[in-house]
Amino acid sequence: MKQIQIVPQIYSFENFGEFVRDFQLDNTDLIITNEYIYNPVIAGYGVSCQVLFQEKYGEGEPSDTMINAILEQLEPKRYNRIIAVGGGTIIDIAKVIAVSGQTKDVNSLYENMDALKAQHELIVVPTTCGTGSEVTNIAIVNRQKLGTKQGLVSEEMYPRKAVLIPEFIATLPYKVFATSSIDALIHAMESYLSPLATDYTKLFSIAAIEAILDGYCKVAEDKSAIGSLGGQFLKASNYAGIAFGNAGCGTIHAMSYALGGKYHVAHGESNYQFMMPVLELYKERKPEGAIKDLETVVGRVLSAEKGQELQKLKELLEKILPHKPMKEYGAVPEDIPLFTDSTILNQQRLLGRSYIPLTREDVQYLFSGCLA
Repeated sequence: MKQIQIVPQIYSFENFGEFVRDFQLDNTDLIITNEYIYNPVIAGYGVSCQVLFQEKYGEGEPSDTMINAILEQLEPKRYNRIIAVGGGTIIDIAKVIAVSGQTKDVNSLYENMDALKAQHELIVVPTTCGTGSEVTNIAIVNRQKLGTKQGLVSEEMYPRKAVLIPEFIATLPYKVFATSSIDALIHAMESYLSPLATDYTKLFSIAAIEAILDGYCKVAEDKSAIGSLGGQFLKASNYAGIAFGNAGCGTIHAMSYALGGKYHVAHGESNYQFMMPVLELYKERKPEGAIKDLETVVGRVLSAEKGQELQKLKELLEKILPHKPMKEYGAVPEDIPLFTDSTILNQQRLLGRSYIPLTREDVQYLFSGCLA
């Protein structure tokens, strides 16, 4: 059994200028980013690269419509390396572009995932502390024609280099920090509980969990602490990305896509919706397995009494980001069977890595419990 795979070379710089000089960026490179990232940080370093701003093609997380518009815009351009500077949306778009070739419709790539080939070297600079996408080979796209988000997966979609620059984390809006770091925490926990987890992936899962929860304890006391913790959270997200890139995520992620796809809920926040209910169900159904070991890790960091680890975790997360029921995002009772069917039909890759097997009734029960 393969134990672990880490494909990108991982670099770290204090600021973007150091990266520009070390990688010798020039006008043959294409930077994909957002204006709100480019103007306050990147522009000041005088880069000569070609630049594409994602928000000119649509808002929110990547959809087939957005990516297709970008593919059309890029068709006449010539560039060698793709430099993705941003959060999950930017990185996922860049991964698709790197393997798109002459394709004009991202939906067609899903039909031939085994045949995808990288056309450009992809270098990723994450500016949030949640996605971990800089070390994975998957891009999540809202396939509007199907009414759900779905992963596009290929070995060719691995970035060749991942670059960690804490400078970007210090400028994150608080909610983006909260939702993205919670996403990283869920990556770490789901990969730890995955049936594909190995001793090696668990090392990265545990390191991520410990770093994030330690940071949360400080942020819960003083939100300004985020500025000095950027490197810690960025590395934790990277560790979690390595873990789930090998062991995978499970039920929490599987359920999040239906809600996020219909009501445009940010990925990390959509995952957070189902995090505690799923963990509590795991503990109820299979208390003596890996969930018990996970509780031990959580309890050690949070100084929780035995049996109170998940409750202590829930209380800490409420201080970082208050949890809201699905109805506050617009969900209605009629969504429950539709979300259940969508999850069962479209997310078997993730459900197959659940800590415990779940029936359709189990999934519907979880959705129903999160509605009100």
